[in-house]
Amino acid sequence: MANKPLRSDTAAGILAGGVGLFLIVAIWVNLVFPALPIVSGGGSVLSGNNLRLSEHEWGFNQFAKGGPEICGNTTIDQMNITLTNTGINLHGFQIVRADTGAFVAGLNKTDLVRRGEIRHIIIDLDKIPPGSYYYICPVSGHRQKGMVAPFVVQSGC
Repeated sequence: MANKPLRSDTAAGILAGGVGLFLIVAIWVNLVFPALPIVSGGGSVLSGNNLRLSEHEWGFNQFAKGGPEICGNTTIDQMNITLTNTGINLHGFQIVRADTGAFVAGLNKTDLVRRGEIRHIIIDLDKIPPGSYYYICPVSGHRQKGMVAPFVVQSGC
């Protein structure tokens, strides 16, 4: 029995079971520990008191990921951002820590912005320590699809 050759259908079954188990584990790991997408910053930097972002500048469309980097100057107390949802889905705006992904304390995420809606938000820069952050869409799955871009707080933007 020890020298009996393995039948091809048995080998195929074992291989299919192994591949299936690998896929189940990979899907589970991705759901439990979602990876942050690569943040490109969209190639431009926005700074100043009054900024405007539409849905696709926010970093989400079918062709590109990552919106423009936003630089919050520590010499400015508040930054006003106007969000325009030009898409068909609900969206929001939240600032999270770059190192942990945790929401930045003291800043509330926006209520969800409906299609065609414009929302004005004020960010108190004096509540955010200088450093690297991301701004994201907190709608489930949107961050993983690319609605994430750098948000930096520093002097001299």
